[in-house]
Amino acid sequence: MPQLKRIIVGHDLRAGGEKALRSAAVLAKRSGAALRLVHVIEPQHSYQRISHSLTLPYTIEEIAQKTGEKLQMLAASPELAHLQVEYEVRTGKPFVELIVARRAWQADLIVVGSASQGAHFLGSTSERVVRKAMVPVMVAKRGLSPGAKTFLVPTDFSDCARKAAEEALVLAESFRGRIIFFHVVDLYPLYTVAYADEFGVSVPLPPPAPEVIEREWQDFLSGLSLEKVDWEKYTEEGEAATTILQQADQKHADLIVMGTHGRTGLEYMLLGSVAEKIVRRAHCPVLTIRPQAFQFAMP
Repeated sequence: MPQLKRIIVGHDLRAGGEKALRSAAVLAKRSGAALRLVHVIEPQHSYQRISHSLTLPYTIEEIAQKTGEKLQMLAASPELAHLQVEYEVRTGKPFVELIVARRAWQADLIVVGSASQGAHFLGSTSERVVRKAMVPVMVAKRGLSPGAKTFLVPTDFSDCARKAAEEALVLAESFRGRIIFFHVVDLYPLYTVAYADEFGVSVPLPPPAPEVIEREWQDFLSGLSLEKVDWEKYTEEGEAATTILQQADQKHADLIVMGTHGRTGLEYMLLGSVAEKIVRRAHCPVLTIRPQAFQFAMP
């Protein structure tokens, strides 16, 4: 399994970027990974500059220079003293430039913050990065604790969820923490218009029987390396995103690790959108894993 070597940190020079950097530094210290701080300047259109009379009279080049100086100070801060840290300033759409920077640097992970009140750079940006990036993405609603102990792993028993479970187990072992596997029986999709094309009516589908769910659990857990970590599993009924978030709060999760299918159409609406709702509403950091994405390895 390849080792975590390079981490892109989307830094907006605000609170969201600080949380992202703290989280990335925790992982970098454990894995020996290098960090690259990336700030993206999104040029304003002429009508925006006219409508915002308080816009500072700086050129893009001057803004980039001042931003670079701030990133240089961050890279040289005592908190990052024992880490390899680079930085760059890019111009364009933030989510696009973060993904391009990741590809150019061949990074294994992207870490971004979440929007605070009034913050423009990260917010929809973080959700777009989760949706588009081909590597794992961590969205730091708060900084990942160096002493993280509880890792919540929602699962729909899919291959993508299994991949997320594998990465969560590697992290949990490194942090000497525990895994909580969690499955939600979301009854709403079971009552969609299943045969609308043929009959034009809604056909209610019964929820899966407990023995069916237990077989799903057995198949899902088989083959996972569970010997070196404490773990438990739960099943609850409810709306998927809301129930997962409630579980995260109740169990005081330090990190949610989940797969994102990244599909379009109906499957995306029922499955992929759950990850985005979690990213948008969770109080703790969320690590999303795409199918066929990088696999973590911690020394």
